[in-house]
Amino acid sequence: MAEPLLLTYNLSPDAFIALHALCGKLGIRCRPVKPAEYALPVGALAGIPVAANADSPTGAAEAGFDDGMLVICHMLSDQLDALLEGLRQSGPRVALKAVLTPSNVAWSSYRLHAELAREHAALRRR
Repeated sequence: MAEPLLLTYNLSPDAFIALHALCGKLGIRCRPVKPAEYALPVGALAGIPVAANADSPTGAAEAGFDDGMLVICHMLSDQLDALLEGLRQSGPRVALKAVLTPSNVAWSSYRLHAELAREHAALRRR
């Protein structure tokens, strides 16, 4: 199995330091994703050989996004549970979180962000 990895997007320096410390305790590598990488497949960012699909950014997505997002990659359930509990207890607070799956591995960060934002908004309306 690949090394446990957490892809991070748009975290403040303090939030990234706190998250990096939490991940270090759990044996998880923490990797900030740069805006220049947002069009790449999320799986490729996680070290999985995957071809880009046809969801390249268009319209508003080209401007990127500036809210925080986390993508959880290659974690066993115990590590995932510990990470989520650590986030609940001490933050940082990041509303948009996803687990890398066969369904989203070829998506760009733009597409993943759009899907998570849509789902988050739907949950808030309930």
